[in-house]
Amino acid sequence: MELKQDEQFLKKAYNRALLPCVLSVLSGNINILADGILVGQKLGTNALAAINFSLPVYLVLCIAGSFIVSGTAVCASDAIGRNQSRQAQELYQMSIFWCTAVSVFITVLGLVFLKPLSLLLCFDENVTPLVAEYLGMTIAGALPKILIYIPFWFLRLDGRNGQVTLMMLIMGAGNVILDVLFLYAFDMGVFGAALSSVISTAAACVLGFAKLCDKKSGFTFGFRIKAEGVRLSETARAGSPSAANNLFQTLRVTAINALLLSYCGSKTVAAFTAVNCICAFAESVTGGVPQAASAMLGIYSGEHDNESTRLLIKRQLKSGIPCAAVFSAAVILGADLISGAYGLDISLRSAFICLSLGMIPALINCVLSGFYNVSGRNAWADLLIFLRVFFAPCSSLFLLLRFGQDPWLFLFFGEMSTLVCWFFATGISHKESSRFLLLDTSLEQSGNVINFSVNGDAESICSASGKITDFCADNGMSPKQTMKISLALEEMMMLISAKDESAVTFDLRVYSLQGVIGIRIRYGGHAFDPLTYADNDDEYLGIRLIESMCEQTLYQRTFGTNTVQIFVEGGIA
Repeated sequence: MELKQDEQFLKKAYNRALLPCVLSVLSGNINILADGILVGQKLGTNALAAINFSLPVYLVLCIAGSFIVSGTAVCASDAIGRNQSRQAQELYQMSIFWCTAVSVFITVLGLVFLKPLSLLLCFDENVTPLVAEYLGMTIAGALPKILIYIPFWFLRLDGRNGQVTLMMLIMGAGNVILDVLFLYAFDMGVFGAALSSVISTAAACVLGFAKLCDKKSGFTFGFRIKAEGVRLSETARAGSPSAANNLFQTLRVTAINALLLSYCGSKTVAAFTAVNCICAFAESVTGGVPQAASAMLGIYSGEHDNESTRLLIKRQLKSGIPCAAVFSAAVILGADLISGAYGLDISLRSAFICLSLGMIPALINCVLSGFYNVSGRNAWADLLIFLRVFFAPCSSLFLLLRFGQDPWLFLFFGEMSTLVCWFFATGISHKESSRFLLLDTSLEQSGNVINFSVNGDAESICSASGKITDFCADNGMSPKQTMKISLALEEMMMLISAKDESAVTFDLRVYSLQGVIGIRIRYGGHAFDPLTYADNDDEYLGIRLIESMCEQTLYQRTFGTNTVQIFVEGGIA
């Protein structure tokens, strides 16, 4: 019976994270959508344009939060993949300290220079006072807007994606309710719109930290300037792609606003506010799909598990492309409705057709940049983000405006030209790695690793045990040892299957590296540690046997799944 790795386990683990991540991104962007629609209906196009001119400052807060938290979270997932859970804990506490410190700094600096900042962002004297009003409240609420990235990343790393969804739904729904109250009942203007966003974000942030501090959490609250064994430069490199995305979003909005204002006028800037809001909603697909895989990919990268990585990349595309098609159809059919909701008297259908054409290239670009980020190829991730977010769309828009073409085509050209550049760049530089993902395949080429999936029935488990036995024998282990390993692994997997009423499937990885044979068993279901047992429990006799002959055995619960790691020194009788 030939054994090979399939998608069964990965698909279940990924699908558990997919919907919560998509809903989380969707809910987070409701803030922008609600402010845009309600302000446009209540206060008019000048107020709507003021929110769009203020967007770069909001994105600066996103840059700070994403840079610190994504960097520490990516390093934490890599540490978990290397069985260094203490280091992951310290990275979490490090993110809390730096987010708090940076939030206070930005608030003080921003409020001191509020007036010149407002003039810098908008030179229209009718709109600038509204920009200052909106910015003042946004900057005052910097702390929750930056801190919220911590539960957003670390709850997912802890496998608690449903809690992230709840947190983001509270932020989105709370913002809509407060917008209606502050704008219509209390007539608080754009200040009320900014206040509603701050309060709803703070509520979601408090809930997120409450979940991270409960008994089920794998992390302990605390403040730490630096994690032991981790250089700040490492977290900075890991956080650079996420921060770069928000930085280039800031530059992109600023540049596009200026180009549209110069060539087309303030009405087109207001139209871009609506288009930009729908682009943000499109990120629920193009961003949510990769985010669902980020924790798993980070751990697989730490394990150098290329086969699981390839399967998970394919799973993202299989899930994301149908979602992109559905979203595209919805926005094209609802173009006139969306235009009316924002109080606009121009059609947005052309813009949404161009956005839809660019969604699948955007999905591929986001999947690739997300993978390069968590796998430590930060330069590749930064380059892709620079191209797709800023350089390609802005240069496309400039050329389209100069030659009198439909300006909304930049939404497609920006994504497609980025994908073409990536295709040729990887072709030039992949000499010592795989063609597109740039994976180090030396371990596979040497024949020192096998990956395969196993069903939880007795026949499949016995076949898997036999294959592991053959691998151990081929890598220098004595017949006596291989027999013990075989029997003990059979018992362990049978025990796991018996303890879980659901249909358990296993993903196994066996490798030989520097004289040590490593066996990783990953399985779903409820949290169950087969390495914790009573000394007099005969049910665990085989597991006690395998522990006695191994250098190390380790159980971890990561991204909502169970992992057992077994390390055996090869070639010892």
